[in-house]
Amino acid sequence: MFALMRTRSTNLIDDLTTGLVNNMRFSDRTVLWPPDADVRSDAGVRPEWFYPSFKDANGTSELDTIHLYITQEAMYEELSELLLGIALVEMKHLDKLADLISDLGGTPARPNSTDKLKYGDTPTEAVRIAISGEQTAIRGYEELIDRISALPSNATTGFCLSTLAKLIADEQLHVALLQGWLAGAESPL
Repeated sequence: MFALMRTRSTNLIDDLTTGLVNNMRFSDRTVLWPPDADVRSDAGVRPEWFYPSFKDANGTSELDTIHLYITQEAMYEELSELLLGIALVEMKHLDKLADLISDLGGTPARPNSTDKLKYGDTPTEAVRIAISGEQTAIRGYEELIDRISALPSNATTGFCLSTLAKLIADEQLHVALLQGWLAGAESPL
């Protein structure tokens, strides 16, 4: 489906990974990444608005989430498929945000430390931490939607809003998947 809906870019690895991730059960297949648009740095959207979501030491940035899930996946075998699958989607989120920040005239390379991340002492605690982080990320993306929606409508704001819609859809799916695992882990046999 992805290959039929998009034209091929010059970065075939990006096309491959987007197609792969879009077809995994860890990505919301009903909401696709927007087609490339003429994103302009002078259209009112500031690249720094996306920095906390991209890579800040806030415990909920895409980079922190990737590190968290990869580490938790190694700690808890019973979570390995779920967390690694979600981490792959988060990697695509990080990639898309890096491209957007660059297109808006910003710099994706930012300092980051994972020293303050909490991983959980049990699989259940790890999943609760993950759910909380996903919900915080959703709220951050919703705040960005409000901020960008207040700007004059143009190709850049439209692209940003569509990108945020995809990010939120995936994060909401992650919450549902994690809550499903938690419900199964807590139900009596």
